[in-house]
Amino acid sequence: MHKASGLQYRVPGARIAIALLIAGLVALSLSFTCAGQTAGQVKFVNSCNYPLTFNSTGPQIGTLAPGGNKSIPISSFNQGGQNRFIPYPNLPDNQCPDCDKWTDLGGPPGTTQREGWMWEGNDAKYAAYCNPSLSGRGICALQHNCCGTGMVQDGTFGTHFEFTPKGTPTNDFVNLSTNYGSGPHSPPNLCPTGGPDDCVDKAAVIFYNVPIEWTTNENCSFTKKGTQVKSGKCLAASCPDAYQHPTDDKQVACPVSSARGYVVTYCPAGSSMPNPK
Repeated sequence: MHKASGLQYRVPGARIAIALLIAGLVALSLSFTCAGQTAGQVKFVNSCNYPLTFNSTGPQIGTLAPGGNKSIPISSFNQGGQNRFIPYPNLPDNQCPDCDKWTDLGGPPGTTQREGWMWEGNDAKYAAYCNPSLSGRGICALQHNCCGTGMVQDGTFGTHFEFTPKGTPTNDFVNLSTNYGSGPHSPPNLCPTGGPDDCVDKAAVIFYNVPIEWTTNENCSFTKKGTQVKSGKCLAASCPDAYQHPTDDKQVACPVSSARGYVVTYCPAGSSMPNPK
């Protein structure tokens, strides 16, 4: 009788322990689900194999080591104005590709019209690690400024993440831009033919070097289509989530909320950077 009584007391205790364990696991699961975004913050994450240095028209990120991250309060960004971020991989000089071989660019900017295919195929490794304004001209090995520690990181090329908090009083705006597409014409009209919404400059570059994905914890929508989204990504220069032409509907409106946070991940899961050699 005593043993049975003792067993009766232990069983409820075990049930309580199991219930607490389950509750803990649920809480842990929820914390992992929500761990990415922090309310009122934009977190930049480097999941690439190389350090990334950022060119920014908004808050400065500096350099993120592989696996590193930096959270920035949304209130620190240019409010109502565009904040543009461009990453540059910092390769050791001895790991850089031979940027002088990026000859498909056709020489100095403006000599040959730049098109998306010049950033693909055999050229993808150059597009990832080389400055296209200097490459393919036989000057990289001499000047040591196309890739590596001396690379010119001037904000004229590379994957664009653009963020406009309170672009209207009620909406943040987020978009990616790679300038890859031709719009209704292939190749696109050369400016001024076609006007500002239907032409490109002959020296225009493709804004892509590092794969990217942005996410948020509350719904957003495309400004014209109204399709609800919580993320966008570019794993290649031709990505469908990015502005490819001025007439694209690729801007995302995210209702302003004190609970909203964003995460911008470079080299996200499912992406890869080309081997530089």
